[in-house]
Amino acid sequence: MKNCFSSKTAGPILASVVLAIGYAGSASAETCKEVVFTVTNNHFEEREIEIRSVKYRNPHKGGQVQTENVRNTVCNYGATCSTSGDNLNGAAKVDLHSIQVVFRHRNHDGSWSKAFITQPFTPKYRKCKDGKKYGPIVVTDSH
Repeated sequence: MKNCFSSKTAGPILASVVLAIGYAGSASAETCKEVVFTVTNNHFEEREIEIRSVKYRNPHKGGQVQTENVRNTVCNYGATCSTSGDNLNGAAKVDLHSIQVVFRHRNHDGSWSKAFITQPFTPKYRKCKDGKKYGPIVVTDSH
């Protein structure tokens, strides 16, 4: 039986395969740009909150939790606030699960509490794309 590839065609084919694998690997690491998270402040003690970061599960990274620090945003009780738009590494075209907001509430003396985290929020349409808005994620308590 003859070999199907000659030495003249093996080099270009091998280069094409290596190039294709390289593109496939980089596609999974693309950044999802300008993603906005909306948060509704229904804190049970009617306190002002400060949004500090957002956590989510990325199934393309083994389901691990990723944390995205966001510009700290203060949100009054009863208001719905938005983050400024963040770039999520390795999340382009990925279904994000269990989105949680890390926040602090303002104490009665004006200082900020320790950090708390919301219950997981899984949106109906999960796929991350540039300019995507997730939420509202509702803050109800400090647990």
